[in-house]
Amino acid sequence: MKVKSFFFLILISLSFSCQNENSIIGDQYFEKGDYEKAINAYNEFLKLKPRHVKTIYNRGRCYQEIGRYDKAMEDFNKVLKLDSNNENALLSIGQEMYRTGNYESTAFYGEKVLEKDPDNAMAYYMIGRANHKLGHTRAAMNSYNTAINIDSDFGEAYFHRGALNLFLKRKKAACTDLQKAINLNVEGAKEAQRKNCE
Repeated sequence: MKVKSFFFLILISLSFSCQNENSIIGDQYFEKGDYEKAINAYNEFLKLKPRHVKTIYNRGRCYQEIGRYDKAMEDFNKVLKLDSNNENALLSIGQEMYRTGNYESTAFYGEKVLEKDPDNAMAYYMIGRANHKLGHTRAAMNSYNTAINIDSDFGEAYFHRGALNLFLKRKKAACTDLQKAINLNVEGAKEAQRKNCE
């Protein structure tokens, strides 16, 4: 009887070890940009732990990276059903709303994040982008400013605040922002500076 119990415990521990291995392998594939393999590894893990929030979210991010946006949204919404306060899922849904031109919903999801975490720079940035697109320049500027105040190395916030400053004919402020974005290696910042500041 003791021998059987011992082997059963070994089997259980091997099962958990395989589960974790699939999750870790999925993360490694994700880091390398091999999203299809990551999805396969996450799927194997989720067969044993179908309610594992982090893995569902990571799989959603993989789907997002390969352009399978419907599957990504499905996973992000699953995460919210399991954890309604999950900031990553709220931000990712907001990004999807932005991608599809639904800027009001983008701002809504950003605000939902701020209800949980009032110092979330990414949420302010996302709200800024939405308001920028909606033509609400003052609200957009306030959001960009807040994002930068929270995270002084937020390159994309400098870049888009620079674009907004250009629109508002504040060239000096715009060029300062674009230089900061260049220093933070933001794609497109150097080209924008060359066109507008030289």
